[in-house]
Amino acid sequence: MKPSIRYLILAGLIVPFIMISCKSTRGGDTASLTDTVIQQDLDNPADEISLEELAKARAKAEESRDLAEYVDGNIYCPGEWDLAESRYNAARNQRGDPETKGEAYARTAEWKAIGALYDGIYGKSAPQFAGEQDKKLAAAREDAVRAGAGELVPDRLALADAKAASSRQKFERNDINGSISEGKDAWDRYRILQTLAEARTKQAEADELKFFTLDPDNYMIAAEAGNKAVSDYDKGNLAEAKREADESLSRFTQVIRNGWTSMVEEKASVAREQRAASQEAKADVAVRSDFAAAEQVYNQAHVALRGEAYTQAMDLFEQSGELYIIARDNALEKRKIAEEALRRTEQKLAESEELGKYADEIIGGEE
Repeated sequence: MKPSIRYLILAGLIVPFIMISCKSTRGGDTASLTDTVIQQDLDNPADEISLEELAKARAKAEESRDLAEYVDGNIYCPGEWDLAESRYNAARNQRGDPETKGEAYARTAEWKAIGALYDGIYGKSAPQFAGEQDKKLAAAREDAVRAGAGELVPDRLALADAKAASSRQKFERNDINGSISEGKDAWDRYRILQTLAEARTKQAEADELKFFTLDPDNYMIAAEAGNKAVSDYDKGNLAEAKREADESLSRFTQVIRNGWTSMVEEKASVAREQRAASQEAKADVAVRSDFAAAEQVYNQAHVALRGEAYTQAMDLFEQSGELYIIARDNALEKRKIAEEALRRTEQKLAESEELGKYADEIIGGEE
């Protein structure tokens, strides 16, 4: 019985060992096969799914960066910001789409890591920024009111004020993200209202000076953009409202610039004609100091024009023209005096010659 029992015991040990051994061998084969399949898949061309994931990761990182930048992350976390910016710029500068899935996955992972860096910066900077945000909103509101938003769009200013108040309340309740979100909304609204008020001031100037007739195309585009900005503001489309408000201000500014430039050009044209007449009279040679005085004012007029100091430019061109006339007249007068002196000299010489001839005749007669 004993040998039989021993045999059974040994058999019992051997069978599990064989099973374990077989299982281990098959597992190794499976792992190797899986690795091969994975590697082959990574080497396959990037497909739509991998490219979409990459695009999502990049968009999320861009959003995280915008938020971190908005809360002054570069100021509150300068070292971490520089690191994130370095990796962000490197990722952004990669040219073309990834060729393989492996490359797409690697880029996706990098963009996710970059987004995490900016999220970390946001998390550290947000509480400090929120504490300072109320002061910035007050300054933004003051700029808007100074530009005329209080009189132009009082109801819309009140809406921005409500957003600012909500930002303060949420900060007091320790809702940092909510406070920043409402504060950003209020900030954007104040800036839009400031821009619209500035555009309306430009429009009033253009109306008063009748510049519409000189640049009707820009005027109409500016007016339409302003109306569209107000409509988008009311709907809460603040990004579009800001773009339209900027367009309105830019176009009305161009109308003003073109109108004034046309008016200044009339004065400048007259000054150029008077300058040419002065040079023709040789004033730059005959009366250098007078001509130099006119030139100085003429050059100052051009400086004022480049600086868009239009009324000053007009006055200076007019003054320079008057000085050129003075220089011209002085040069002509000086020339007249010189010519008269020359005439007298020639007359005296002629008289001397006649007297000498007469004397010769007398002396010759005596002989």
